[in-house]
Amino acid sequence: MKTLLAGMMLAISVAPTIAAPYRTPVPATFESKGEDRQAIEGLLDNYTKAVSTKDQALFESLLLDKAIPFTGVPLLGKSGDLTVKTANYEDFRKGVFEGEPFTQNFEDIHIKQDGTLAQVSLVFVNTTSTDKSWGWKTMELVKVGGKWKIAAEFFTGHN
Repeated sequence: MKTLLAGMMLAISVAPTIAAPYRTPVPATFESKGEDRQAIEGLLDNYTKAVSTKDQALFESLLLDKAIPFTGVPLLGKSGDLTVKTANYEDFRKGVFEGEPFTQNFEDIHIKQDGTLAQVSLVFVNTTSTDKSWGWKTMELVKVGGKWKIAAEFFTGHN
């Protein structure tokens, strides 16, 4: 009888927890606002400044570390090999900081955030003295020590 009574008490005490609504409601939007949005926009400004002026030290200060997932994603029909390798910062670094000079601008920027995690999606436009290219980019950001850092980046590219 004690076992039956204990089981009933446990069921009664757990039932409100299971049936209760979330303690923190799901937000209507994840749009970043206020100081965090301004800080993320500052990171994006420093990103374009760093790649446009070949300031590798500034660029690397924006990264969580150099081993983050960082790669261009092949487009269907553009490459026979659609293998995506994610640890390609070194390839990116060589192309940007040792390659032909270009200016980069960001357009159509969307910033979503939940606490110390943010996601940015945008269109980037690269302009050289003779050519223009563009692509779509997504970045995962984390706030560490009060500063936003790039934790992952994936992008496409079009000529």
